[in-house]
Amino acid sequence: MTLDSKADYRVYPSIVQIGELAKIADVSVQTVRFYERMKLLPEPQRKDSGYRVYAQTDLKRLLFVRQAKALGFSLDEIRDILRMRERGHCPCGEVVSIAERHLHAVEEQLRQLSKFRDGLSQAIKQWKKSGQQTLSADAICVLIERTFESGKLNKNGKPAKSA
Repeated sequence: MTLDSKADYRVYPSIVQIGELAKIADVSVQTVRFYERMKLLPEPQRKDSGYRVYAQTDLKRLLFVRQAKALGFSLDEIRDILRMRERGHCPCGEVVSIAERHLHAVEEQLRQLSKFRDGLSQAIKQWKKSGQQTLSADAICVLIERTFESGKLNKNGKPAKSA
């Protein structure tokens, strides 16, 4: 996994406070604090004044978390990857396994969305052919109700399976 190029080509101060760290990583201060509570970032050192201070390693880790999230990894998965690395293990094999699971899940979601799109498209065509509708006393929207009744979409709003 590569880090976002934003940090790769710039030189940052070796010690920064939370606001500057958040700005450099393009996240909010609340996100940094949340990641600390979730143990994705180590507890920061503090100045005598109590302000949090962060080093380059903290920035690198924060950018890693942000990039892993952008790739679809959950915070628990990211935490596990970071723990593996802290124990001296290379987590790349686990990263590939997780990514493959995510890819399969995304492909299934795309198949379901494609079916839904086809069903919705068919319903719209049917509605347009039906012309002007009159409202019966007990109907909310005749178009939707007739689509449901004709079995074009199931009760979950997904296309009914065709025979």
